[in-house]
Amino acid sequence: MPRLTKRIVEAAEPDPNRDVFVWDTQLPGFGLRVYPSGKRKYILQYRTKSNRQRRLVIGPHGPLTA
Repeated sequence: MPRLTKRIVEAAEPDPNRDVFVWDTQLPGFGLRVYPSGKRKYILQYRTKSNRQRRLVIGPHGPLTA
């Protein structure tokens, strides 16, 4: 996937069975989560000092844009 833009975010299709993740290629860890309901939220994925993977929700698409 290329860089996340408003056009790419709005074109992301939800899967009725699972969440869909779209990752930005130029900003590691930054992405979009598309829920089966169609709701979109920006996320940040990172690793803790103990090497556990975490996802932090930045906010919903709409009030925030890429």
